[in-house]
Amino acid sequence: MTRQTYLLRKSGRYHFRRRFAFAGTSGEPISIALGTADPQLARNLARRLAARWDEMRFEMELTTDRKTLTLTEQQSIMRKALAAELSDATRATPGSTAISVPNEKQRKALIAAYRIVGALPYEAETLSLAQFDAAIDESWAPDEVELLRKTLQFYVTPMSVSRSMVDEELNSLDIPVNDQTRAEARWMMFRGKIEAQERLSLLRQAQFKDLPIPGLELLDDEKVRQARRTKLAEQREQGTSSGASEKPEAFAPAREHTLYAQISKVRFGEQIDDLLRRLFSKNGWQPDGGKTKLMLESFAWLTGDKLMSDYVPADVDLYVARLQRIPKSFVWGELYKSGGMAAPYDDAAFPSDLNDIPREKRRLPRTVNSYVSKLRSASKLLKKSHWLPKSGSGEIMCFDDAFLTVEDDPADPRRVPWTPEHLKSMYALPLWQGGGGEHKRLAPSDSPKIYWDAAYWVPLIATYTGLSREEACGLECADIAYEYSIPFLIVQKNMTKSKDGVSPAGLKRSSRYRLMPLHPELVRLGFGEYVAAIEEAGSSMVFPELYDDAAKHSSEGKKVPQRGGRRFYAIAWRFIMDATHAIMPLPETHDGKKADFHSQRTYNNSIIAAPGVSETLIADHMGHARKGTGPKHYNRRGLTLGQERELTERLDIMLREMPVVTAHVPRANLELLPLQERSRVGSAPGRNAANRFCADS
Repeated sequence: MTRQTYLLRKSGRYHFRRRFAFAGTSGEPISIALGTADPQLARNLARRLAARWDEMRFEMELTTDRKTLTLTEQQSIMRKALAAELSDATRATPGSTAISVPNEKQRKALIAAYRIVGALPYEAETLSLAQFDAAIDESWAPDEVELLRKTLQFYVTPMSVSRSMVDEELNSLDIPVNDQTRAEARWMMFRGKIEAQERLSLLRQAQFKDLPIPGLELLDDEKVRQARRTKLAEQREQGTSSGASEKPEAFAPAREHTLYAQISKVRFGEQIDDLLRRLFSKNGWQPDGGKTKLMLESFAWLTGDKLMSDYVPADVDLYVARLQRIPKSFVWGELYKSGGMAAPYDDAAFPSDLNDIPREKRRLPRTVNSYVSKLRSASKLLKKSHWLPKSGSGEIMCFDDAFLTVEDDPADPRRVPWTPEHLKSMYALPLWQGGGGEHKRLAPSDSPKIYWDAAYWVPLIATYTGLSREEACGLECADIAYEYSIPFLIVQKNMTKSKDGVSPAGLKRSSRYRLMPLHPELVRLGFGEYVAAIEEAGSSMVFPELYDDAAKHSSEGKKVPQRGGRRFYAIAWRFIMDATHAIMPLPETHDGKKADFHSQRTYNNSIIAAPGVSETLIADHMGHARKGTGPKHYNRRGLTLGQERELTERLDIMLREMPVVTAHVPRANLELLPLQERSRVGSAPGRNAANRFCADS
């Protein structure tokens, strides 16, 4: 018969035989009689047994390799220790109904001792002075310190919860036994003891007076919550009547029973600067002009800037709900200093219902999600410091579920693309056909001239490559390669787009790095000649007027402080859009948002996405992340067949699918304006784009 793996024939009968070497077992073979002499039936049974065997082994590996406890398991272990500690602490004296429970000082010492010992390993024989000192502060009286010392010496030791006790508890719950689960379970057992001692302070409350078995009643979580609220109200009333401070931090809700490992005296807004430093350092973020700081300050402002240990998961939903009701036009300012955040948040100052805000004034779900994303990054750092959970290793302030669903309506897109007709109208403007000089580039002239600078080239680059505004404006001469058979440009990090002047920057994400073949129209119009002239003039930047400090002021003294794409928009693009709109109204969404610079990326993606063009090529052209294991990790066509062939294939698709919208643009001679005057185009005749941008009349 055909050989069948794991199948053995003995005395004419068939057996399934397989070794089981797993988790320290002997590895001896296990034989299972199949009860048949039929070879076909035996093969079928063996295949089914082999599949079930592998499934069982996989399940055992998952179970055995687990290193953490589930929330249910944590709760089970903690409550068992809680019940045991309450039982011991409230045990009645034989022959009497009276119980003897630890007094306030004894409970304080026991809680501190459990915290100290719970952090020590089983085998610890001594306690360091630093560990002891860390558990006490100025509120401890000398006799309380001495009591804690004796408690640690005679009563609470690392063996109070021994290794065998932990293993027994884990085995009773069918939890894998390893160093990680032991450590977590051991701490939950100590946490149960701590909670028991904290609950004993409630025995004087009305809910627990004169009960035959008070420890049993202290296991009722709802009664405990009610008693704690009553106790807190009494403390608050006593504090007010005695002239105590009424500051929010004096009686924060249930602060003595905080979710966190420590009660904080720091408010969220007070630690933002330190948090920003840690965030940018850990994630390698470039300076962003204060955007991240604004997002963190918005959380502090919208949630009442509470003490760090007073925050609860519900504050995440509260933050998102309030953020959605802040109109786009709202001026945030700086927390406690300027703008809307100078004064405390007033819920009545904003619409109570999101539907009361006109659609065009609402904050987009994507915008809200960008805020939530920053808060999520912050929370992952804070869970190791201010937001460190009291028990377990989870995350209390979790923002993962706070992201809003983004639904794109095909009938009402967020951004509309340019059309070939609109682009042809734009390139029919005097700026590309021949116009006036400084600040009159969009006006006809008796002596027409065409000048080369960012105003001339950046729109052309975006039209034929799909680069974003910052990518196109931030190109360096070294990013342009003309010496190859197919000229191309590289979108990469460089010092021109650096935010700190030390590290290269300019890629929104790693997938934005790409090689882009230059369309023949860019070559025909003289882009290579322009780059060579700029480099010969001593500039590493293709468009120095957008970054050079010397170009902040025009010869007339007008200042444009922005740099890069923002400066390009301020001195050139808005005037170009306005002049085009006067000739041929720009496409717009239902909300009235007109096609802008980024709409050229939409145009490029739409043009390239023709039938038969692979999704991977489209992603590479746009700088989007590839999808799927193959495209992400195995598709290295440029390395396999050579970069020239890949560029050739991409250029062929661009030539086949992309309309030529600049055939009517003449090839001009090299003309450069003084640096301070480059790209300052001015409004078209009869227009005032600075004050009435894209007005219909």
